[in-house]
Amino acid sequence: MGNLGRKFLIALALGMIFAFSFLKSIAITVAWWNGDLTAGPCEWLWIGLLPVWLFVFFRYYSIFRPGCGACLPPEEQS
Repeated sequence: MGNLGRKFLIALALGMIFAFSFLKSIAITVAWWNGDLTAGPCEWLWIGLLPVWLFVFFRYYSIFRPGCGACLPPEEQS
């Protein structure tokens, strides 16, 4: 497997870890907010990580990130 293949697999694995961690933090925070969960130390870790995951999402993956041109009209070809 080439160097490009390893980089792709590492990026894919890190992206999946981020996605599952983000969803787990949301699920635990919502359960705690609704009173369905008494938060212990592990749950407080997930609740505390939610702002970090939100920052990473909006900074690097969202259409609201700096320099994103997804919503710009296409450039005129002359």
